[in-house]
Amino acid sequence: MALNSKIGIVIQREYLTRVKKKSFIFMTILMPILFIGLSMITFFLATINEGKAKVIVVADETGEYFPVLKSTGQYQFIESKTGFQEFRKNSDESVYATLVITGDLLKNPDAITLYSAKTVVSSAEETITSELNNYLSDKKLESYNIPNLKQIIEDSKIQLNLKSVKWDDETGSETQTSSTMVSVIGMVFTFLIYMFIMIYGGIVMQGVMEEKNNRIVEVIVSSVKPFDLMMGKLVGIGLVGLTQFGIWILLLLGVQTGAFVFLGNSEVFQTINASLGAINIVELSLYFILFFIGGYLIYSSLFAAIGAIINSPEDSQQYMTPITILILFAFYTGFYSAQNPDGPLAFWTSLFPFTSPIVMMVRIPYGVQWWELSLSIILLFGSVFFVVKTVAKIYRVGILMYGKKPTYKELTKWLKY
Repeated sequence: MALNSKIGIVIQREYLTRVKKKSFIFMTILMPILFIGLSMITFFLATINEGKAKVIVVADETGEYFPVLKSTGQYQFIESKTGFQEFRKNSDESVYATLVITGDLLKNPDAITLYSAKTVVSSAEETITSELNNYLSDKKLESYNIPNLKQIIEDSKIQLNLKSVKWDDETGSETQTSSTMVSVIGMVFTFLIYMFIMIYGGIVMQGVMEEKNNRIVEVIVSSVKPFDLMMGKLVGIGLVGLTQFGIWILLLLGVQTGAFVFLGNSEVFQTINASLGAINIVELSLYFILFFIGGYLIYSSLFAAIGAIINSPEDSQQYMTPITILILFAFYTGFYSAQNPDGPLAFWTSLFPFTSPIVMMVRIPYGVQWWELSLSIILLFGSVFFVVKTVAKIYRVGILMYGKKPTYKELTKWLKY
């Protein structure tokens, strides 16, 4: 009982100290606004042109293709009145690129080259090729001398309106889904776990290191065991992360309710709402909490050990690099798995405890077998027990040692103490 009360005191101290900070309240409210705002600004800026169209000079030796290229707000096509080599010697610096066409493109598709002082953007190439491809396709069709052939081909094209429906084998119920929506939600939850592990794991390491350098820990361990101190710190800071996530969920529900009131009759909103209906957000949030707790405890305990054995932030690089690489591997694997959630890479990394918290959150919205989820959770929390128990030995020795940072060989000796 005494053990639990001491851990509880540490948990309470770590939790209340951080949630009462103005920075916590500020970032909890501001971060969703910043995220949405930055996304909208990025989208808006991406649609803005430079204000002046880029000049592309066309040196068309055939005289056939220049009229096909229509200027747009982004690109202005100007015909070269001289040969390319002469034009190149006297070219204006304002010219973005020069398009050279040396022959019949139907007979020789390679008789076209785009020259520029620096690599052109893909939109310039797409603008040119799309215009010329359409023209050449029409010309090819005309060569068959079949009346109304182009119209016949256009009429033969069918635009399907494919609906994706999730079918429950047990109940037989059907729910409309959206692969895009499922993918986005999965990647958002994956990003949140990755972000929380990195942010709050870093907070744990920073807190341990500060207490060690300020010699406060020497006073604390006189009344609290190092293991109790470490667990109290991990749990307390972890609860701060869950509190932040809970507030964001409430804000999201508030936004959704407001959108339903004002946009309930909107066709777009109804489509989005129908797509979300196939995803159990409550269930997904519960799994998020489980995998966050497991992933956070594994990595934050490693961060706590690093904070205990170093004396300055500069010393952390040696120990942080392998952990950071592993987390980044899980993060990129998670995004790749959104395209193939049942592939071997996604399957095995969603079971491996050091990557499963991040990767599994991508797979869950698509539907995962119950035994895969169960096995992943069992392996995760089994690893939590092993990692925390092992790391606690390093923490216990390192927290009271000062001077040079230990080598990996010395750390293995600490595990035997």
